[in-house]
Amino acid sequence: MKHISVNGGGGLETFTSRLVLDMNWPGKLYTQNGLTLDFSKPPEYRGIRNTMSPEDAFVSSIITCLACTFDSIATKMRLKVSRYESEGTGTVDNVNGVVKFSKITVGVRIVIPKETNRDSVKKAIERAQANCLVSVSVSSPIEYNVEILSE
Repeated sequence: MKHISVNGGGGLETFTSRLVLDMNWPGKLYTQNGLTLDFSKPPEYRGIRNTMSPEDAFVSSIITCLACTFDSIATKMRLKVSRYESEGTGTVDNVNGVVKFSKITVGVRIVIPKETNRDSVKKAIERAQANCLVSVSVSSPIEYNVEILSE
């Protein structure tokens, strides 16, 4: 497929996604990373189940970016982590006449071996929250609930 010209670029990095919708659902989303996904409106808006929706992608991008950022920081700090789990919830409200995500809540559970320093893990997840590219780019408030457990 022929690429569509867009203005932009520059900066440190650029990331490009492309979509094709032949006005029949689902559409196709192509990512720079080589992934192809079906996408649709969410079922709540007459979309198709079991496809990626923009709302799913928005919330998922926050929790996956946080996990990747945490992994990079924990690795650099040489922290041993047994498991990382997270769940994100986006709350949609009418804010001053605009329907938008009014709040994102992110729950994180990190399981560590007994020999791993809990305070160091806490610092790593706090640094991840402050440096996650996606979450620092979002205007909606993000509430983090972090649980650190020893094996």
